[in-house]
Amino acid sequence: MEDIIRNPDFVESLGKEDLLDVLERSIKILNKEKAIVEVKSKDKIVFVGDTHGDFEITKEIVKKFFGKGILVFLGDYIDREPIKWGSIFNITYLLMLKTLYPKKIYLLKGNHESNYVIPCYPYEFEMELIQRYGSTDLHQKFVEVFSLMPLMFLGKKVLAAHGGIPVGYNMERLRKLDKSDRDAIELITWSDPEISPTFRGAGYPFNEKDLEIFLKEMGANVFIRGHDYNTLGFSIYGNRCLTIFSSSRYREMGNKGILVAIAEREVRSVDDLKIKDFSCGVWKDYKVRKV
Repeated sequence: MEDIIRNPDFVESLGKEDLLDVLERSIKILNKEKAIVEVKSKDKIVFVGDTHGDFEITKEIVKKFFGKGILVFLGDYIDREPIKWGSIFNITYLLMLKTLYPKKIYLLKGNHESNYVIPCYPYEFEMELIQRYGSTDLHQKFVEVFSLMPLMFLGKKVLAAHGGIPVGYNMERLRKLDKSDRDAIELITWSDPEISPTFRGAGYPFNEKDLEIFLKEMGANVFIRGHDYNTLGFSIYGNRCLTIFSSSRYREMGNKGILVAIAEREVRSVDDLKIKDFSCGVWKDYKVRKV
């Protein structure tokens, strides 16, 4: 397991039994986390958007930021991979890091990891596992892992989730929430801002007032999300909501930002975050576009 730090490509050599061992270890760790992870730490927090099987970009993110703070991935680790077997390598790599350093990396659930509750398209992960390992039971074990992933993260006055906010929920309800609750999963992993042109047929289009009320309830000032490439790199709703993606896959859709957001201290607005971009193969500062 420790080899994964020095040699991330080690995951490519894992057989079925090795992978099952990683999944069993992950289940024990994730089972201890609530639907909302609350962290009070002096360490900086690095938020990472959808990676979608982009193992190469995930390695670059870990190389740059792991061990220098807390990494929070916002979900969608699988499907739409830019390289063959990328989804398997990507999620396995992250789960191995999670089992070794459970307080240094958090893996939130995205709508693709929620396919077991609400089907999404494309969902290629199950067939990919069958093609690579000739196994139908591996997918069920991954689903068990996905079911235990938390839905939200709160730290440094930043609330993070994959897509949207559970309008009408309070902190007490979230702390007691079943991580496979269908209504919560739809609201949190499928929703987009009302101003987004995206139509999915699921989720709730939250507006600025919804966000203001929910952030106040959570004791947060800013919401960081992924999920919607139409708003990638934009700060909206009074500079309190930022969308990031961290996958090269979306270059094909006209968006070149491979972004992470860094909170070094308590955040009052998106302006207090440092945004880094890896689109050109080196880490550069990124200027957020405000709407």
